[in-house]
Amino acid sequence: MRGSAVIIVLLLGIVVAAGCVSPNFPAGDVAVRLPLNEGVGSLDFLSEGEVWILRDINRARASAAVPLEPLKASRGLSLAAKERAEEIARSDSSGMTPEQERNRLFERVRRFGTWTGSVAEVRSHGYPEDTVVKELLSGSIFQRGQSRPYFMDAQYAVMGTGCTMAVRIAPLCVIIVASEFREGR
Repeated sequence: MRGSAVIIVLLLGIVVAAGCVSPNFPAGDVAVRLPLNEGVGSLDFLSEGEVWILRDINRARASAAVPLEPLKASRGLSLAAKERAEEIARSDSSGMTPEQERNRLFERVRRFGTWTGSVAEVRSHGYPEDTVVKELLSGSIFQRGQSRPYFMDAQYAVMGTGCTMAVRIAPLCVIIVASEFREGR
């Protein structure tokens, strides 16, 4: 009887310890990992739903007709994406020209680090975080004539996401991808 109590206590300890593990590696199944961008130590800056989005993007990239390398999770790009989601929630920026929107993206990303190559943004309005990537891949919400979401382009290697519930059609999520990104301090 005493031995059974010790085993139960050990098992409970294992369960508690397993529940405290960070979602960094692996996220989801073993085949889908969330590699971290250089300078990023953990994913503690993301909500559980934002981790789902990043995980689902890498699943989609891994299962593409020609599999793509997984994107690395970035703190700076995620902070820029969160800022953009909150900005959109506060006011409609539909009066901006595409050039103004692009320049705002560049300014925002520069506040959190430095990128080389390309940088792009994808937005999702009104879909729960666990279905954002599925909806983006369905083609129903592509931006400005895109044939696929930017995160499915092989030129991108780093990503971040940020979501907010502070909108009429909630949630609103922004995904920012970059060819290369050096985290700011």
